[in-house]
Amino acid sequence: MNPLKNETLNAKLIGSCKTIAVILLMSSCAVRSLYIPVSQNTPLFGKEKVLQATAYVGVNHIELQVAHNPIKKMAICGNINFGTGISIYDLALGTYGHGSNSNWRYETFVGYGYNSNFAFQTANYNVLLNQSIKNYEVRSLYQKIYLQPAVGYFDAIKMYKMTYSFSLSARLSANYFSNYTFREIDDTATTNSGTTVYLKNINYTNRFVYTLEPCFTNKIGLKNIYAILQFQVIIPYSDQINLRNSVFSQGFIFSLGLQYNFVFKPKKIAQKD
Repeated sequence: MNPLKNETLNAKLIGSCKTIAVILLMSSCAVRSLYIPVSQNTPLFGKEKVLQATAYVGVNHIELQVAHNPIKKMAICGNINFGTGISIYDLALGTYGHGSNSNWRYETFVGYGYNSNFAFQTANYNVLLNQSIKNYEVRSLYQKIYLQPAVGYFDAIKMYKMTYSFSLSARLSANYFSNYTFREIDDTATTNSGTTVYLKNINYTNRFVYTLEPCFTNKIGLKNIYAILQFQVIIPYSDQINLRNSVFSQGFIFSLGLQYNFVFKPKKIAQKD
């Protein structure tokens, strides 16, 4: 093979890998928009009583999740997501079930979340989209209630003593914004006048935004430790807020996480002689 052609192919491959890595890194961040999507908590319990602890880490935030099935067919889960200007708290209660061999599992959660977000984006250059990013400011304070059904398949790779699973879930949320503010700043006019000049100054109070978030989650485990890959799409709707004139969300979120399962073994009942 031509050495020069081989070097060109290697350079293209390295460039492609760098681009993919940047895209994944950016999409794993908490979106600095008025609405911040969170990683979906989909424990999909089987026959055992388990406490799941999960962590997702991005460039600008950390997200912690817990899930537990204290009694048969009832489960609770919670999320905490925090970073610079980000505070998200989420709690859900639900029911779950599984097939006779626990390969197929299902669940439904009803949840509540409290979200606070402030961000000031300074002007820079987006190398992926080949365009400059203008200065903008977002402030949002909202509460949400949601319904989240899920179904998943679980199995083992016996040769390597590993387990794997994949699941599909969908979160339908009603988000009540007590504060929804988006401001885009005119840098040139601000510099010339000495005071902040806005190209856009959008503010809503006490308005609803509804979101549908389909989600695919894949887990690969060794003993009690699991690596998680999750891809989620955000579909917003509102007849009270014009979402096109503000930075609402980028439309998708990609998450990488680690999970540890604390398994509670059933107590043995001593038999009387």
